[in-house]
Amino acid sequence: MTKAIHMAGFVPQFDLCDRVRKAREVAGLTQDELGEKAGVGRATVARIERGKGTPRRASLIAIAFATGVDFNWLETGETPAGEPDGGSAVRHQGLEPRTH
Repeated sequence: MTKAIHMAGFVPQFDLCDRVRKAREVAGLTQDELGEKAGVGRATVARIERGKGTPRRASLIAIAFATGVDFNWLETGETPAGEPDGGSAVRHQGLEPRTH
């Protein structure tokens, strides 16, 4: 029998590699496209997503900007304050999430 989690408000923790991948996927970008927008190679994006090595802070800033996610969340995993849902009302112009 499996044990059920009974914690209201439980927030899973994601590693940096997971956050980068999630940011890229939500932005609707391939690794190549993210690399191009962030000014890094596809191999660098792939290496970060595999958790190999520690990315340079400048690369993380560029990835955050290219995907439209909060840099602090990308770097630390901490949810930004400001909005009731933890999001931020400030978005980079032209990098809004895609709508379907």
